[in-house]
Amino acid sequence: MSVLEKFGVEIFTQHNIFERISVDKPFRPDNPAFIFVKTGSIKLKQHFRDLELSANMFMVTDPQTVYEMISISDDFQSRMVSYKREFISALSLKFNRLITYRYFRQQMNIGVPFEPDELEVVWKSVNFLKYILDSETEMTYKKEIVEHLFSVFCYQMAGIISKEDSNSMSQMSRQEEIVFIFLNDLAQNHTHERSVEFYAQRQSITTRHLSAVVKEITGKSASQIVSLIVMNEAKVLLNSSNKPVSEISGILGFSDPYSFSHFFKKHLGESPSQYRNQFEN
Repeated sequence: MSVLEKFGVEIFTQHNIFERISVDKPFRPDNPAFIFVKTGSIKLKQHFRDLELSANMFMVTDPQTVYEMISISDDFQSRMVSYKREFISALSLKFNRLITYRYFRQQMNIGVPFEPDELEVVWKSVNFLKYILDSETEMTYKKEIVEHLFSVFCYQMAGIISKEDSNSMSQMSRQEEIVFIFLNDLAQNHTHERSVEFYAQRQSITTRHLSAVVKEITGKSASQIVSLIVMNEAKVLLNSSNKPVSEISGILGFSDPYSFSHFFKKHLGESPSQYRNQFEN
């Protein structure tokens, strides 16, 4: 049983992270996580734009999002706190709301800056939690100790996030809310719905209004974002599984492999098989 399965939380260093992630290869996290950068920088492609994290910054990742690592500096030093969603559900709703809001804001912006002294405190908490998780010493109440240390970490983060977001934390603008709901609906339905009309109807607004709002907030049209999400999903399936292209086309809701290949080639300039082959050589 993995540490994550046993205790509900696991801590990774930059070394562990890159055993799992390689440059230019899209990936989807198995669980939500906080990523902290102490030194150096990392550049990721996230949804519809690049996201650069440098020293004294953090971000929240989510299993609904596909990421792609573009580059990393030699002096990169990081911690990733990965956790089971149900492990956090017993904590206050205020905290969950903060994380949801911060996750949305990050889709629009760069990572969140820390004050260096704030990061230092969180870094020590994370390292101590990792020390307990990794310890082979017999501990009668190890699970309870982990739960309490993770709670301490969560409240540290809640305090930092609420201060950083100040008064704007409590509510999104109506436009932000429309885009937030659109992205969530898209994450759950893109394997069988690719029409902007479907997503507009979900919010009882016109296609024109949805498209205009999405364009204003993200800089890309709603149809472009739909295509990006489907393409990201296709890339993950092609490079992380041995499923035949015909099966992947069905998973993504295409009527036949030809339609899928046409869609893929239109957006990437190469066929699904050609894309897959570059990772096999």
